[in-house]
Amino acid sequence: MTVRLRWLGCVCFEIVLPSGKVLLVDPFIDYSVTAPITCQEVTGADYIALTHGHYDHITDVGSLVERFHSKVICSHQVAEPLAKLFNLKNADMVRVTAGDTVIANDLRVEVRKGEHINLGPVRRALSRQRSRQGNGRGQQPLAEQGKNAHQAVGVRSKLSEIRERIREVGLDGGEQLTFVFQTGDNLRIGIYCSGCYQHLSDEVRAICPNILCMQLGGNHPEQAAEIAALSGAEIVIPMHHDSGGLEATHRLAQEMSQHLASRSSARFLDVIHGKWYQIGVGVSPV
Repeated sequence: MTVRLRWLGCVCFEIVLPSGKVLLVDPFIDYSVTAPITCQEVTGADYIALTHGHYDHITDVGSLVERFHSKVICSHQVAEPLAKLFNLKNADMVRVTAGDTVIANDLRVEVRKGEHINLGPVRRALSRQRSRQGNGRGQQPLAEQGKNAHQAVGVRSKLSEIRERIREVGLDGGEQLTFVFQTGDNLRIGIYCSGCYQHLSDEVRAICPNILCMQLGGNHPEQAAEIAALSGAEIVIPMHHDSGGLEATHRLAQEMSQHLASRSSARFLDVIHGKWYQIGVGVSPV
């Protein structure tokens, strides 16, 4: 009972299901400086799931749907402006809210509540970090974490353009969602893209994942570890923590790993951008 997956930066995961179909989460690839590939190198996107509607979670939906005729699973608030932005058809959209379950032949999608992190402290911390680094000193070159320096200039220009288009259609974050993807052989993959808030404790326990992809960026490593332990996951993968350079990305993961080890027997995987992993665990029907 295994899946193949790779992390494409931010919250974007490409997951090959046992059926061979591909699930893509929060596609932010061609507009991201940390993405290790382009959209043309994505192997498939039968299903696209969106945790919310901010630019760094949705920018490549249009090109992927055009190429793969994907089913896009997103909140009701995101669906209409997203369709307008990318000229999507009503049949492309699967509108959901927390508490819903979507069932396909090879995939069960459980939709649970999330809540976006408070961005104010995060932005201030990033600003302090960049000041200490002196405009990039101490960071690994962009080529080692995604696009090279020349590509990054073009990416930032493209990103500015699409962000303006996103504003024009009124696409905001919308309802924040947490997903549980259950494969045909009952492997449960949780995507926790949310803040580490105490009032979400019951939501976290209800996920019951074998594999948890846990938001580390914007959350304190100790709090992220507490959420991961609370979920009962057997394997924990950090994500959404790669905006500060390769060195900072691995440092945050190491801190979370140390905190998790004191709270859980879960295996912690500090995955490498773009590398495929085949992950298997002993599972039973839920």
